[in-house]
Amino acid sequence: MIKCANFRNSLLLYTSYMKKFTLIISFLIFNGVLRAQDKLPSFGKIDKADLEITDCDFDPGAEAFVLIDLSSIEFNYFPNIGWVSETNYRVRIKVLKEKAVNRAQIKLRFRSENRREEITNVKGVSFNLGTNGHIEESELEKRSVYEKEINKEFTEISFAMPNVRIGSVFEYRYKLIRKSYSYIPSWNFQQRIPVRYSAYNVIVPEYFQFTVLSTLRQNMEKGNDNSGEKGSWYMMHNIKGLKDEPFSSGREDYLQRIEFQLSSINAPGYFPESIRTTWPKIIDELVEAEEFGSALKKNIKGTADLDVQLAYNISAKEKTRLIYNYVQRNMQWNQEYGIITYDGIKSAWDKKNGTLTEINFILISLLKDAGIKAKPLLISTKDNGKINTFYPFLNQFNGVMVYVKDGDDIYIMNAADKFNPFNLVPYDVAFTNALVVDKNGGGIIEISCDGKFRHDIFFTCSVEPDGKITGQTNIKSAGYARNVRLEAHQKKRIKEILEDNSGINIKVDSVTVINESNDTLPLEQRADFSGSIQTGGDYSFLPFNLFMGLGKNLFIDDDRVMDIDFYYPQTYVVNGTYYLPDDFMVSELPKNTKMIMPDTGIILSRRMQIDGNIISFRLSIEVKVFGYAADTYPYIKEFYKKMYAIMDEKIVLKKK
Repeated sequence: MIKCANFRNSLLLYTSYMKKFTLIISFLIFNGVLRAQDKLPSFGKIDKADLEITDCDFDPGAEAFVLIDLSSIEFNYFPNIGWVSETNYRVRIKVLKEKAVNRAQIKLRFRSENRREEITNVKGVSFNLGTNGHIEESELEKRSVYEKEINKEFTEISFAMPNVRIGSVFEYRYKLIRKSYSYIPSWNFQQRIPVRYSAYNVIVPEYFQFTVLSTLRQNMEKGNDNSGEKGSWYMMHNIKGLKDEPFSSGREDYLQRIEFQLSSINAPGYFPESIRTTWPKIIDELVEAEEFGSALKKNIKGTADLDVQLAYNISAKEKTRLIYNYVQRNMQWNQEYGIITYDGIKSAWDKKNGTLTEINFILISLLKDAGIKAKPLLISTKDNGKINTFYPFLNQFNGVMVYVKDGDDIYIMNAADKFNPFNLVPYDVAFTNALVVDKNGGGIIEISCDGKFRHDIFFTCSVEPDGKITGQTNIKSAGYARNVRLEAHQKKRIKEILEDNSGINIKVDSVTVINESNDTLPLEQRADFSGSIQTGGDYSFLPFNLFMGLGKNLFIDDDRVMDIDFYYPQTYVVNGTYYLPDDFMVSELPKNTKMIMPDTGIILSRRMQIDGNIISFRLSIEVKVFGYAADTYPYIKEFYKKMYAIMDEKIVLKKK
């Protein structure tokens, strides 16, 4: 009987770049003869018309577009090796703008440990139109293909396609060999740039049964004819690029794609075998796995300074805070995700550098040593996409954070984040599902969050007869706003942020930051500033939305694909006072106003008051929700258009 791959191999095959399972679900057994691929030019052959293209006809303005994105996967059995899949890839790209030339720098990463995967047969060719109108070809030389070991698990193939410039077409192909029968890579029809033709051919033995999940917004072709070609062909044409959209996350969730998961085996002469797993089974296997559970049993040495602090009779909450801050302070994140350790947490601790998971494994180890019941929490960050809790697949997760339950208090911690305090849910996993890895009481949880983002801004400003100004501001940044502003402070950007105001020229003369080391209090930024007001003809203008840092309205596109994600509720409050000289008078004062979204999720309020030569006002913007569905975008767009128009209004002064 054909056995499932063991868990170690599942871990080795795991990659954080694999996509999530969502939307349309269908069950297929791949057998019979299915539709052949569309007729395509052979590799290394090109029509002159493709070189003469200057824009993408179905997605104008694109920097480049994919002419051909083609792949075919087939499984074969070898007595001395077992099941092996061979996946052939072919990609052809048209360069339209200068910024797309770097797309010719290709990097292909594969799992090389124990020779689980291998990339072979790399070939490439570039095409250009010469000055005489003839097609010029440049082949990729073998010596220009480099192989580099990334770590003990991954190796990378890299090469630069030759002679690529605006107008070029280049293409490359390669074969990926994988020791497995249980994994069919997902296929993205859609990319950041438009795709003219995308096709995926899947050829599997008839006694393997896969679950197929599709995320589609346009027609996908899949036919059946007598062409004689093997396998199932999935094809799409003229797919617009999925561009980055403001206030969005989980971009991978919105790519048009198909995904596969082996669900059962029904080999001739054997009882059907279901390989559907469960969350408890995954937890058991993780706890026993050398790359996961065993790594958590390692002791961390060289923490004498922490031990001194923990020697005092302090609460579990205070211990948790001390240990979290200690790891946060001492470890540097190398920007790598993943759910296993590559070199072990001892090595990461010695180097004071590690992956997100290694850093949080260190935190778990130290918390356990202090008597805190800390547990690994498998997470999928918002950028990685949502997990489907109905399908217990390990490849949905891209990292490990830390779960601690202390009475009624629950802490979700990520010590790789230098700015987030221990008792504030990391913003990139708020309101997502995660897996607590614990044999007793583990399972899927929803990460709730009551954290907020708040800037309270106070300023006073004196206007001189010549239009010069001097003033002071005090900004209190709390919750997630503290994290954002603290990072800006460490990068020495506070002054730059405070000086970025429309409608007035401000120079920050001095800045003082308070409560930098006390994460229980808002981060205060006190500044003295000077500058000049804007003038036009006989009039001068004063803004009332100083130091908010909101920038320009980003909701200006005609339509939207992705849901709106504000990450956290946000509050901005500005309390300001202008002192005018005797020779100025107010010609126009913006009216008191209040604007509310129909669902009350966003509220703008402005109150203005004048008393002699003193103008005082209060402006508040409150975003009470975490986000909105994409189909509400027209209402959001209109609301923000009006909101920014209100904020752009000015106090108009005139000389007496």
